[in-house]
Amino acid sequence: VNVVPPVQVTPSGHSIGVTIRATTLVVGHGTIKTAQGNVQPSRDAGLKLGDLLTGINGLSNPTVAQVAREVERAGRAGQEVVLTIKRNGLQQQVTIPPVFCQETKQWRIGLYVRDDAAGVGTLTFVDKESQIFGALGHIIADLETNQALEVREGKIVRSRVTAIDQGRSGHPGEKRSVIVDEDRVLGCFNTNTGIGIFGEIIEDITADCEEVPVALVDEVVPGKAEILTVIDGEKVERFEVEIVRVIKQYTPSGKGLVIRVTDPVLLEKTGGIVQGMSGSPILQNNRLVGAVTHVFVNKPDTGYGVFAEWMVRESGLLEKRQQLAPTFFYRRYLRQAAGL
Repeated sequence: VNVVPPVQVTPSGHSIGVTIRATTLVVGHGTIKTAQGNVQPSRDAGLKLGDLLTGINGLSNPTVAQVAREVERAGRAGQEVVLTIKRNGLQQQVTIPPVFCQETKQWRIGLYVRDDAAGVGTLTFVDKESQIFGALGHIIADLETNQALEVREGKIVRSRVTAIDQGRSGHPGEKRSVIVDEDRVLGCFNTNTGIGIFGEIIEDITADCEEVPVALVDEVVPGKAEILTVIDGEKVERFEVEIVRVIKQYTPSGKGLVIRVTDPVLLEKTGGIVQGMSGSPILQNNRLVGAVTHVFVNKPDTGYGVFAEWMVRESGLLEKRQQLAPTFFYRRYLRQAAGL
C-alpha cells in the first residue's frame, strides 16, 4: 500500500509561450553540388532523422552554429569530422569528410540540424510550496521528425491570444498567440515527458488564484466538469465540459480522460478543443482532476485529458516538498506571526 499525502496546488489556465534550447537534432539531409557531381555525405554515412548530435570532434553538445563552424574548419584543413550521435539511447560515432559546395562556396556535409524550438500552450498548475509548475500535458516533439526534444534549457513566458482558428471535422483549430515580453521569464524547465513539461516557477502569475485539492485517479468520475483556459488576450475563463469516459490506468498516459466541450460560448468561439489549449486544467467538484492533451481530429468538440495525479507525481513536487518541509513550516509560521 502506497500512502499518498493530500496535495493542493493552484490551477492556472494561463496562456504561455514555451522556448527551448535542445540537444542538436538531425532533421534532414541536403544534396551538395560539387565539382564531381551531386552528393549527400551525411546520408551516405548512415545518419538518420531523429539522431541526436551530442558531439563533434570532441566538442560536447554543440549548437547549430558550432557544427557549421567545425565543418568549415575541418574542410579547409582537409580533415574529417567525427560526430557523436545518440540513437535509441545508445551512443555511436560517425566519420564524415566535408565536401566543397559549388553553390554556397562553403564546406558542407549535407546535414540539416536544429537546436531550438518555440510554441504556445497552457500552464496547468503551480505548487506554491515547492515552486514547481506543470504545463502542456504532453511531450514536446520536433514537428518534422516527431522525435522528442531533449531539453537542455527551457523557459516559459507570458503569451497573449490574438485570434482563434476555429476547429472543424478534419481540421484541428488553433489559438493564434504572440509572446509577451520574452525577456520576462516566468519559469525554467528541463523536464520534457509524455505527460507534460515540469520545472521551477520564477514569477508566479497564479498568485491571486485559489489552491484546490488534487484528485487521485480513482476519484475521477464521468460527469460535469470545467476547464480553465484563455480564448482572448490573457484572461483566464471557466468553461463547462463533460467527462465522457474515465479510462482505467495503472501507468501514466496522456489519454486517461475523454472530455467533451458543452459550453456554448466556447463552442461558438473555438468549435471545441484547439491547439494551444493543451495543458488547460480540468476541475471537477472543485478539485484538479486533469489537463487537456489532445483533440479528436474528426470531432473537435471532444478530446483526451491526462490525470492530474500523473502530472503531480511526474513533476517531482512531492519529493521537493519533503526536502523543504522544515523550511516551509518555519516560513509559514513566520508569515502568520507577521500577519502576512
